[in-house]
Amino acid sequence: MQKYETLEAFIADFPALAEGARERLKNCGGAFRLETNEGGVYEAEILPDGHVSLGGLTREPDCTVSASERDLLAIIQGTLSPAKALLLRRLKVRGQIAKLMALIALVDKR
Repeated sequence: MQKYETLEAFIADFPALAEGARERLKNCGGAFRLETNEGGVYEAEILPDGHVSLGGLTREPDCTVSASERDLLAIIQGTLSPAKALLLRRLKVRGQIAKLMALIALVDKR
């Protein structure tokens, strides 16, 4: 997995990461919001054709994830387990966690 210096760099690269799983993403449609403790808000929607749209959602998010930017980068880099972050309350998930888990499984290359 590529190392990202910032969360913004990962978000910008996310559509390209998801492109390899586009056919499978057709079955995983949903709207997702990522909120950082530092005030950042990032949104992505998996469209019916499997493409990813970043930015303003056309509907309410199915799942919202909240954490510090540092912890989110650690999860992305693979140095912090999402399960451990949840247990330590460093990561909070609201909404349909099953949609988030399906999305992670489809695009995670580790």
